[in-house]
Amino acid sequence: MAEGPIITFLLPFYNEQGYIGRTMASLAAQTDRRFRLFLIDNGSTDKGRDEALDAAAAMPDIEMTVIEEPTPGKIFAMKTGFAEVVTPYVGTMDADTIYPPSYVSTCLAMFERNQSASCVMAVALTGDPRSIGNRLRRLRTIFYGALFPNRAHSGGCGQAFVTSALRTVGGFDPAIWPFVLEDHEVIFRISRNGPILYSHHHFCSTADRRADRRNVSWNRAERIAYKVMPHGMIGWYMYRYLATRFQARGKHNATLRNRNWDTDPLDAGEP
Repeated sequence: MAEGPIITFLLPFYNEQGYIGRTMASLAAQTDRRFRLFLIDNGSTDKGRDEALDAAAAMPDIEMTVIEEPTPGKIFAMKTGFAEVVTPYVGTMDADTIYPPSYVSTCLAMFERNQSASCVMAVALTGDPRSIGNRLRRLRTIFYGALFPNRAHSGGCGQAFVTSALRTVGGFDPAIWPFVLEDHEVIFRISRNGPILYSHHHFCSTADRRADRRNVSWNRAERIAYKVMPHGMIGWYMYRYLATRFQARGKHNATLRNRNWDTDPLDAGEP
């Protein structure tokens, strides 16, 4: 399309060799090219950056910027990248995720159809998106999104925001939320500025490589409480209850850098 970029994707990465090349290849295949890409190197020590730049050669028509953020923690990378965003929309991506060719076009179409929306969420799948299990997962996510509209029912691998709305609520800031699950916390803040949209057709496929998520997530009781908490109590739950528990358990954002998988990449699933 002749029109310039209207959405910027933030792609932070830390030692993603073997994964980020495939993520980049999926972005090179996008049918809608109206996006800019920020590759945010969060202190990598492997060859993931070289892999990403090699893959970038397949997308010379896409504006791309490499940004350095050495402070450990994805939230610091996101904050640094977001400060440079000038497009009307901004999205977050993960370096171990495959985005179907229609990902950008679907995301922008959802914003265009609902001018009051503050956020568009892609359903995070693992494996074949066409499987019965993943079709049901998409339907279940949409159901939860309608039933509990002011919280995240998918992950930061597929979030997109109205840039001005995200800036109004503070953007990505470790001073606001220095813990894991920053993707859930930012959704709570952005929900004050408009609806959060889900669609059966908007999804991405993540690598199922973290065998043990206990150090980077909440426990079952905390997750259930988050889903069913009354709307008026979500703020208390996030900033008073959950933050206190995460602080005591050392669940800071940099914990995401702890790896417990093999060096060989797993199949993230082809769309």
